[in-house]
Amino acid sequence: MPRGFQQHDPDRDGSLEIEEVHTNFVEVYFVPPEQSLAEAGLDAAQAVRHRTKLLEINGQHKFLTIYPISTFGDRSDFLKPKYGQIERITIEDTDIISWSDWDATSTMDAVLDVLENLPSTFTKDYAYGLGLAKPYRFIVDAVETLSDCTEIVITGNHATGPDPDNGEIFWISKPDFEQMRLELNKIDDHLQSAGRAVKGTAAHNILAEQLGAPKQDPKTGRHPYRKLFTAVAQGKEELSQEDQNAVIGVLRRHAVEIAEAQPEKLAKLRSDIELVTLETLITRYDGMLGKKLPESRWQAFFNENPFILNMAFGYPVIKVRDQASVGGRKLSGDGEKITDFLVKNSLTNNTALFEIKTPQTPVLNKKPFRDRVYTPSADLSGSINQALDQKYQFQKQIAQIKDNSRLYDIESYAVHCCLVIGKTPDGEDQKKSFELFRRNSKDVEIVTFDELLENLKQLSSFLRTAETET
Repeated sequence: MPRGFQQHDPDRDGSLEIEEVHTNFVEVYFVPPEQSLAEAGLDAAQAVRHRTKLLEINGQHKFLTIYPISTFGDRSDFLKPKYGQIERITIEDTDIISWSDWDATSTMDAVLDVLENLPSTFTKDYAYGLGLAKPYRFIVDAVETLSDCTEIVITGNHATGPDPDNGEIFWISKPDFEQMRLELNKIDDHLQSAGRAVKGTAAHNILAEQLGAPKQDPKTGRHPYRKLFTAVAQGKEELSQEDQNAVIGVLRRHAVEIAEAQPEKLAKLRSDIELVTLETLITRYDGMLGKKLPESRWQAFFNENPFILNMAFGYPVIKVRDQASVGGRKLSGDGEKITDFLVKNSLTNNTALFEIKTPQTPVLNKKPFRDRVYTPSADLSGSINQALDQKYQFQKQIAQIKDNSRLYDIESYAVHCCLVIGKTPDGEDQKKSFELFRRNSKDVEIVTFDELLENLKQLSSFLRTAETET
């Protein structure tokens, strides 16, 4: 039978020895060549003493077990397991062998036939050490990351996962093993296609530049992996909207596998995304501050990014409803009093009301009331009274609102009011007057738009520093 590897030279590749343990069960050993022993600093004349188990073939129970070892004498792991943790790979109920004939043909040729008939996912040449072929090494990496097992068993009788009774065995069902094989093959195909496309385009563009001919962009294809690999091969730092959607789609579909196999990398990616998202939000917020936008635009902005409202409190809050009716029969019904946001303490359920104005709303009168003393503007004092009236109506109607809205996890122990309005005044006298007024406004928390922006910037700076330190 023709084999997928060249004829072995014992002086170069070493040799195999078969030892029959009992009827229909043999162990196959690798005897290293003298050259490899010499490279490893071992006594070349004692090759048999350094023989190492390579394979077990059990005809009685119809399985074979591979012992992946390193067979190159110039490596520090010579004759030791190839992998850091996995020592054995077993294939159950395999049709590699005609088991009915095995007992009668357990010869060297039969062993070589077994190696030749191993699945394509395995290295078949003992001179290179048996085990999973290099493109499929990631299967072993995943098992070692997800468990403390020392043996992989490819089976048709068990679900994938560690054996609950034997901590050394990690079962991989044959369908799951096949799925991994196909997926890894697809990724390699996309990677090679992307590499060919980029190389071809690079060669074309170098010549085109010299000839004054138009340059080309590499064909990316439709598959998300192909698009991603092409972008990486080109060294692109920016992705188009289509590319971004493709990458996001891949991450979304494979989030569970990534979280299981490489949780620390997924956490790092999530941290990076959150930081970039925060910095983008800060840029957007800063740009909005310079425009004269209506209250409705700011209400929509905070509705999209409700976590910013947390910045106004010293305790955790979650949004209950925006544009909540606090003077009607239920939160979503008609009522005389509408608050911009109803939030609650996520631990105590105590509620708070938010009223949102605009950054251009004045917080102080332009002229001083007395020397160096400024009074609150009509907009500020009117907004405070508006918030206090909403609080009064809400507390008076809370029982009916809860019952009619069927929202029972809100409380009105001491309803907190928050007013987001204007910007921090310029001038020391104005700042002093503003602080004196708002610090004595015990029932309504007054926060300016630029203060919320500064809180976001400080959060970004903190996260960036933490990332650098790790």
